[in-house]
Amino acid sequence: TLTAQPANPTTATSASFSFSDAEAGVSFLCQLDAGGFAACSSPQGYPGPLGEGAHTFQVKAKDAAGNESGPTSYSWTIDTTAPDTSLTGTPPVLSNSSSASFSFSATEAGSSFQCKLDAGTFAPCTSPVSYTALGDGSHTFEVKATDPIGNPDPTPASYTWTIDTTAPDTSLTGTPPV
Repeated sequence: TLTAQPANPTTATSASFSFSDAEAGVSFLCQLDAGGFAACSSPQGYPGPLGEGAHTFQVKAKDAAGNESGPTSYSWTIDTTAPDTSLTGTPPVLSNSSSASFSFSATEAGSSFQCKLDAGTFAPCTSPVSYTALGDGSHTFEVKATDPIGNPDPTPASYTWTIDTTAPDTSLTGTPPV
């Protein structure tokens, strides 16, 4: 019986397993991935670093008569890669609208997002996000994704645009001849 194992999924690149058997006096055989079964004891640690991706740990008991139990198995995934955030919809670089809408995505499904406008702070958001009553001038929107196990995008997607809602003032600079 497994009594302790890594979380699934996890960012940890090491693993430790604890296990026991109902029969007293047994020895244990452990296998990580396709490494082959070898004698082990509880807790069994793998300091790593273990590679990113799927892993499987198996343990079986062997009694004094040489009888082996079927293996108990645990599979988990190591994910240390941060998602990449992309802007998929933005306002024009030069806009005459005081409103702006942004859509975005991440390379990892299930990611959550935080958005920031100008000097504000990052706050939770979902795509699309819209802003209204923006003033004339330059504005910067940023968005960053965090994957389901907490790996944040270290480089938020950023977009800068300018709002100009002021109409030009046209005047005549000469007088026509009479």
